[in-house]
Order: sequence, then C-alpha cells, then structure tokens
Amino acid sequence: QDSESLDGCIQSTLSALYPPFEATGGPCLMQMTDICDETSVGDMSNNIKEEEEGDKYITQGPRDDQGRCVKYCGLLFRHEGWPLCIHEKIVVQLASVDWRILKPGDFYLQVVPYLKKSPRIVLKCLAKDKHNVEEVVIPEVSYTSIFTLEWLSTINGERMGIALENCLLTTDDKIFRVPWDKVVNPEFINKPKIIEALVNGVCTSPVPQENLKSDLE
Repeated sequence: QDSESLDGCIQSTLSALYPPFEATGGPCLMQMTDICDETSVGDMSNNIKEEEEGDKYITQGPRDDQGRCVKYCGLLFRHEGWPLCIHEKIVVQLASVDWRILKPGDFYLQVVPYLKKSPRIVLKCLAKDKHNVEEVVIPEVSYTSIFTLEWLSTINGERMGIALENCLLTTDDKIFRVPWDKVVNPEFINKPKIIEALVNGVCTSPVPQENLKSDLE
C-alpha cells in the first residue's frame, strides 16, 4: 500500500474501533504516528489488520450479545466506544505512555505487535525500582474478561508489591488516573424502571414491577 492508502486504512480502522472518532481521532492518530515512525509501510498495513481483530476480540466479552443481554439488557451505553475508549479518553492504548507518569498502583493497557502473530494486549505498570516499566502479557484466553473487577484481582494476586488500582486513560494532551471499578462499570443514558425477565440467560419481554412478585412465586 502507498502512504495515502495506508492513511485511509488507519482512519477507517480506528474510527470503527474507537467511536466517536471526532473525539478520539486526535489521540488515536497521534499514537499511530509514533508507531508508523518505527514501522515499514508493509508491516504497518498488516499490523493494522491484526490490531483490528485483536481489539474486536477483547470487546466480545463485555459487549457481546449474550453478555449484554444478561447484564445490560434495556440499557443504552452513554459511550459507544466502551471499553476501548470512554468518549475522548482512550482506555486501550496503541502506543506507550511516558513511564515517568506512572505512580505505584497505576497501570495501563496497550496493544503491542507480537512477532508474526496477532498483536498482544499487555498491562504496563511501574517496576519495583520505580525507574523502569514492568510488562505483563495478558493471555488471549483472558481477553474477554479483562474489563471486570475479578480480572484485576487475579492480576494482583499473581504479582508482588503494591496492588494495582488506577488505570491511565489518555487524550490529546492529558492523562487521567481512573479507578478500575469506574472503568469497568460503564455509564448508561437510560435506566428503565422495569426489570427484564431472564429465561435461561436470554432476555424476554419486559416485566412490569407489579407483576414481578407473582412471577417469582
């Protein structure tokens, strides 16, 4: 691909993964520029395609149809890009964050190339010496459960030192230190006054509050 085609491929992919792109476009393209500076055009094209598959995969758990039906049925997400981004704030980074910003208890998530295979998701945090970055490669089998409190609890149980609790989110010019429980619990536009009936884990018709007691009996 020539540079013009590559630019189109990058923007098309990022706009699909990180909506709304009018808000996330700046920081996403800035991070991609850093990656492009270190990668050939041919390799970059392959990385973009692989990254798209990787990012789609990690959203399957929290946003797949069955998961949303059970946990989020009847609710409209306030931020359509969750969990990869929260409006203009990038949650899953495409490039490294300056390690000097990291404090004990901080971490961030990043998509990184991995040999000739699909990109990996890594967790990065401050090393024990406080002058380097510790990288934890997240197994692919864990991708669909990353955005849960249980996942971070497991990570903390497997490592020594200060427990990780704050995830770094980025924009064009700012870094936000956000407690993980705020990241994994998305906001919604509407909160219905009805309770959805669940039959074998599948949403059925809404059940009015007054009928709930008899249905449970």
